[in-house]
Amino acid sequence: MQKILSNINPSNNTIEIIFRISCAVMLIGHGWVCLNGKMPLTALLWDEQLMSGLITSITGEDWNSWVTSLEVGDVINNIIRLQGIIFILFAATLLIRSEKKWFNFIYIIISGNLLFLAILKYLDSRVGIGNLLEHASQFCMPLIVFFIAKNKDMKGTSMILAKVSIAFAFIFHGLFAVNFRHEMTVFDHARPGHFTEMVMLSLGITQESFANSILLIAGILDFIAAALIFSKGTPRNIGLIYMFIWGALTAIARPWSRFDSYEIFESLMKWIPEMFYRTPHFMIPFCLLLALNIKSDHVKLPSK
Repeated sequence: MQKILSNINPSNNTIEIIFRISCAVMLIGHGWVCLNGKMPLTALLWDEQLMSGLITSITGEDWNSWVTSLEVGDVINNIIRLQGIIFILFAATLLIRSEKKWFNFIYIIISGNLLFLAILKYLDSRVGIGNLLEHASQFCMPLIVFFIAKNKDMKGTSMILAKVSIAFAFIFHGLFAVNFRHEMTVFDHARPGHFTEMVMLSLGITQESFANSILLIAGILDFIAAALIFSKGTPRNIGLIYMFIWGALTAIARPWSRFDSYEIFESLMKWIPEMFYRTPHFMIPFCLLLALNIKSDHVKLPSK
């Protein structure tokens, strides 16, 4: 793959387009999931410790009436579907290149929305800060587009943000893969059961211990790759190539391992969006490989 990259000399414009398309695919995936009614909004709205005082003061209802109300449940479902539409609109926005500087700040709003979604997923799990930070590549991707569009290249802030965000994604996925346990909840990254199940289904493995051994090795490689991308030359490229391949495989594993030949449409409708919103896990490393391969004779794009 390094030989192939050595023969490619992409422009900054090409890298920006690839980033925009990849980010749009991710947002379509999130929107699709929300339109399917899946978004852990109740992890916040039904959190008694965080919300009971606010909810009772606004609605005048007692807490039990709030969490058991069918009408409230319908409103929450409608909000989730509205969020799905917003994500789809955000995806369309990412494909627009405007000369107006204020337009670029929309990307900051998109990142904020994705960060809120990551916080909801963390509140839903209640363990391991990695349940928040493993999504760094997703909620940082629109910001990377923002800085590329602003500076007309992928250097400086956009390069650092891309490296740090994808490193976070792999480090915290790695912690879950190696089954990192800790008595403090925030540091506890116990291996989720669906990790093991997905490996077994994808590879046709029948022994749980064997699948867990594969995850242990993968987790260690995740840590190594995250460190290598901050080096130079061949070691850095090896780390990014690993991230691209493994990120793509783990994304594809969602529909692959859960495919049901008796319910083809239903299984694809459920798991294809899960693959889509993991696009940053392999496209950020790919774009970094391209950006780091730009030769010095490329001229920086003029400011608009």
